[in-house]
Amino acid sequence: MPEDILINEVIFLFALIFSRYLGIFFLTPIFSSQVIFFQAKVLVALSLTAVTMPVVINSFQPIYPANNILVLVKIMSELSVGLFMGLAVFLVFSAVQLGGQIIDMRMGFRIANVVDPFSGINSPVIGQYKNIFLTLIFLAVDGHLYLIKHLSNSFKIIPPGEVNFSSQIWLYFFRRSADMFLLALQVAMPIAGAIFLLDVILAFLARSVPQMNLFVVGLPMKILAGLLLLFVLIPVLNNFYSEIIFDIINEIPRLFRLLSP
Repeated sequence: MPEDILINEVIFLFALIFSRYLGIFFLTPIFSSQVIFFQAKVLVALSLTAVTMPVVINSFQPIYPANNILVLVKIMSELSVGLFMGLAVFLVFSAVQLGGQIIDMRMGFRIANVVDPFSGINSPVIGQYKNIFLTLIFLAVDGHLYLIKHLSNSFKIIPPGEVNFSSQIWLYFFRRSADMFLLALQVAMPIAGAIFLLDVILAFLARSVPQMNLFVVGLPMKILAGLLLLFVLIPVLNNFYSEIIFDIINEIPRLFRLLSP
C-alpha cells in the first residue's frame, strides 16, 4: 500500500512538470507554430520533463490530492504557468506585427495579405515581414533557449502544485496589453511618420499643380519611400528588436514570482 501511494505521488509530480512544459507550446511564438507537429511538441515536453524530474523530486515531496478534481485543478494550474509565459512573449510579437500593419496602411499595402506560416492566418505584407524579422532575431539571440531555461528554473520559484493566482498577475497582463499598443507605435512611427510627411508634401504639390494626379504619383512614391526606409533602418531595428526581446525574457522571472505561493 505505501508503495502504491508513492507511485501515485511520483506519477502526479511527473504530470505536473509535464503540464508546465506543455503550456509553452500553446501561445509561445516559435513553439506554438503550426509547422511543428503536435506529436513533436509532446515529445519535446516529455524529454524536458524527464530531464527535470530527478532535480525536482529531490527538492519537493509530492503529495497526491485526496480528491480527483483537485488533481485536475492542479494540472491545469501548472499548464497555465507555461501559458502565461507564452502570452507575455506573444504580446511583444503581436505589438511588432501591429506596428507593421500600421505601416501597411500608410504605404497602401493593407489590401495585400499573405499567410503567416506560424499561425496560419492572413497578415499584411509589412506586418508579416516585421514578424518574420523579429522571429529570426529571437532565434539568433537564443530566445527560445532562454525561455526553456527560465521555465526550468521556475520550479525553484513556484513549487509544483502550488501555483497562486493573485490579482497582481491580472494587473500585470492588463499593463502589458496596454504597453503593446505603445510598442506598436514605436515600431511604426519612423516609417509611418516619414510617409505622413510625404503625404503633406504631396498635398502641397497637388494644390500648386492641380493637373497632377495625386493618386497615380503618390502611391508609388509612398511605397518606394517605405521600402527604402525599411532597408536603411535594418541595423537600427536589429538592435531595437534585440533589446525588446531581452527585456521580456528578463521579465519572465518577475512574472513567475507573481504566481508563487
